[in-house]
Amino acid sequence: MKTQKIIFLLSISIFFLISFNSLKDEYKPVQDDCFPLIWNQGGTKKSWIYLNQDETKVYKKNSDITEGDDLKMPKNNWDATYTDTQSKQQFSTPNRTNASFKLVTLGYKVDDQKKDVGFDFSILNNSKNKVDPYIFRVVNNSRKENIKNIGNLREVGFVFENWPQYWKEANKWTGGLHSFSDNYQVESLDNLKVKFKFRLVNFNTPLYKSLIKEKWLGSYMTCDLRFNEYDEKGNILNKYLIGVIFSNPLKVDYNDNPNDAVLFGKGSAKAGEQQILLLHGNKVGIKEVNTMGKTNDFKTVEVDFKPLINKYLKINENRKNIITGLDIYSATRGVDFIYEIQDIQVTGCQ
Repeated sequence: MKTQKIIFLLSISIFFLISFNSLKDEYKPVQDDCFPLIWNQGGTKKSWIYLNQDETKVYKKNSDITEGDDLKMPKNNWDATYTDTQSKQQFSTPNRTNASFKLVTLGYKVDDQKKDVGFDFSILNNSKNKVDPYIFRVVNNSRKENIKNIGNLREVGFVFENWPQYWKEANKWTGGLHSFSDNYQVESLDNLKVKFKFRLVNFNTPLYKSLIKEKWLGSYMTCDLRFNEYDEKGNILNKYLIGVIFSNPLKVDYNDNPNDAVLFGKGSAKAGEQQILLLHGNKVGIKEVNTMGKTNDFKTVEVDFKPLINKYLKINENRKNIITGLDIYSATRGVDFIYEIQDIQVTGCQ
């Protein structure tokens, strides 16, 4: 009996040891020297405003900053109070902190929301647990647009921003008060990862198929990183945008060479202009989400920008190359595109 008891206790101990190690493995970070770069990691808090990029104006419609103060973001020297373009009424969090990101549209009027040719933002899980990410459904429909406007670019998605500023008198940099929590420098990071869950809900082909090439008709989803090179006085020397196309169901390509990795841009530009380079995800090791299956589960998309920057851009690593933004959005010309997205994470490793 005593022997059986010892064996039983030993079995229980082994069971708990295995269970504990399994939990440790499950929640162990990929690298101990990795850290979140944005305040609202995973998008678990309502802390966003809606910006119509054509007007560069903010609307309370689609904005929600009711959980913004939960992020414990530092206050700016200027209170973050937003003015609704329609009602002219101001709105803010109790602590008047900045929104952690923006919902944005380009190519639409605010009144185009929910129209046949229009956009929409909706939250699918408002009653979620506190630590769970919000699930966004985003609509960007332009298939039925008037043939006179066919080919107009429409973009709908998310913008995360940082505003680096050098103050000569104090010899001090400021930033990290918007989406990003600091002035993170590209050259100081070994990895710069963006990860999220994505689901393609609907897409279709253009009505005017004869105009596909002439008007660049089609759709895609892209994840773009923006950063600037600064000199020691805070002057901008170079502006960079490098993007990865992670959904391209119609296989659009805008550089007349569908066999290379580049969808658009050259990664070089004249002095003062932004260097733009959009890459095909499936040509740079990213599995694109181009179909809707029977179960249509969320697919995990993960992009490490650092090796792409090293390969495709010539940056000066002896200067400050500070992140200024991250954009995740759909682009359409004469087609419809609806997607769902959640758990957007931006992580750096040193």
